[in-house]
Amino acid sequence: MKLEYYFLALILTIIIELSVSYTFEFKSKKNIIVIIFVNLITHPLLCYFLWMNSVVYIITVNYFSIIVLEILVALLESVLLFFALKQKYLDMLKLSFGINVASFLVGLLIFKNNF
Repeated sequence: MKLEYYFLALILTIIIELSVSYTFEFKSKKNIIVIIFVNLITHPLLCYFLWMNSVVYIITVNYFSIIVLEILVALLESVLLFFALKQKYLDMLKLSFGINVASFLVGLLIFKNNF
């Protein structure tokens, strides 16, 4: 992924995930800051793994592997959200999967299979 696409993807991910988090009633300043910081942790990790994979072939990158990676990111984010926001884990899991599904689908539409 080109660097300018990376920053565009990161910014879009944060905007989409914050928008969706509003539908889950996570509107406080603390919630917004935590969601941004969680994305600043997980987004680079996923992109770095995919970049490393292009150098040192680890997995075949296709829809299935991307979905598996997104599920792993959603699980990691749910744990980070749980510890940061101190709310029920099931609520954080629902939030995490909701925001990640939304950003994944929008990313597919925008970047058109550019992984």
